[in-house]
Amino acid sequence: MELREFLAWIISGGGAGVLAYLLMGQIAGLANLAPKCKRAVTFLLSAVLAMAAYTVAAYAGYQDLPQTGFVWVEKLFLVASTSFGLATLIHTRELRPRG
Repeated sequence: MELREFLAWIISGGGAGVLAYLLMGQIAGLANLAPKCKRAVTFLLSAVLAMAAYTVAAYAGYQDLPQTGFVWVEKLFLVASTSFGLATLIHTRELRPRG
């Protein structure tokens, strides 16, 4: 997988949610949070990871580089809300009984 593909996966392919859940399980302080708090922190972490990946992709030339502050806000909001939704789906999938 190339960097461009990896960043695209984080930004819009659910990667931010997957990475957030992996990090939550590996960082002791986060893994020990109460369930509701843990879920909120995971969603927030997912959004931050996606926004950071978008910023890297934009400056690397893989995404259009927004030219104004408001366009940055719009793009980052879209990326964050998409990652939040995908993290919610991942969380729901993890809670389902397997069998």
